[in-house]
Amino acid sequence: MIEIGLLRRMPLFGGLSDDQLREVAAALRGRVVPAGTAVFREGEKSTSVYILARGSAGTSKRLGLAIRAPVDAARQKTLVRLVAPQFFGEVGLLSELERAATVTPESEGEILALSREDFERLAAHDSQLGYQMLRNIAAVLVDRLRRTDLDVVKLTAALSLALGNR
Repeated sequence: MIEIGLLRRMPLFGGLSDDQLREVAAALRGRVVPAGTAVFREGEKSTSVYILARGSAGTSKRLGLAIRAPVDAARQKTLVRLVAPQFFGEVGLLSELERAATVTPESEGEILALSREDFERLAAHDSQLGYQMLRNIAAVLVDRLRRTDLDVVKLTAALSLALGNR
């Protein structure tokens, strides 16, 4: 069984009671992922949120416009380094969108997955649990969107200066 102390430290599960955390822990599916083996790839469909319980992983995106082109490590840009415990792929619980990045463990890691089907079952059984988790996901997405907005402003300013526009 998954230790609820691990879940308690994660923003995804903030505000959940110990009983609710035990319910979530029972629904999680764990696996060991070797270094260099992608948990999921950019462009794939997935309906799960993942928790990096042990290890570290890199989040990368393809450079260029050819999303469906074969993966070339030289044309990948690592965006974020994840260190356990951390969650990723939460959009998989909310939509059918393709994955926006590839997540690959840098060392052997332990990954826990909560499928959309299991999440919906948990939320139907305990609406407060579902509400709290969705609220937590929204807070994380808002924070990430704010940081992305700041990055876009910086890049726009740099491009404008590079092109001689002031």
